[in-house]
Amino acid sequence: MSYIPKYILKRMLPKDGIVRVPDGIELNLINVLSPLSIDEIPEDYLEYLDYLKVLIDGEPISNDVKVGIEIKFEGEIYGKDNLKDAIGKTIPVGGKLTIFVPITTVNSGENHDIEININLDSPISIKVNRTIQ
Repeated sequence: MSYIPKYILKRMLPKDGIVRVPDGIELNLINVLSPLSIDEIPEDYLEYLDYLKVLIDGEPISNDVKVGIEIKFEGEIYGKDNLKDAIGKTIPVGGKLTIFVPITTVNSGENHDIEININLDSPISIKVNRTIQ
């Protein structure tokens, strides 16, 4: 499992990087590592939901909530219905990426542990404690 060091996480997800929006929260990330290209997305990507874990204060969100996650970058929004449109896109160093999670149990001003684990060929884990803006 690849863990991202804290000093990189601080640059990747600033203290004010998690914002409460009407239907959930947005995680506003900055790519500080290297250009990230989206080369492929499996045909049956919804079957991979079990490989994605999003935990709020140690409690995993359900697959029903995970299906509603959207990724936003370069003025486009990618969700379960158009995720394949992201193939061929690259997020440059310094590029901004927003992950929308349709969870309404957190509010502005609250402090939460948020953890994202992607358990595929090269697993990655991101864990932060942030005050929701």
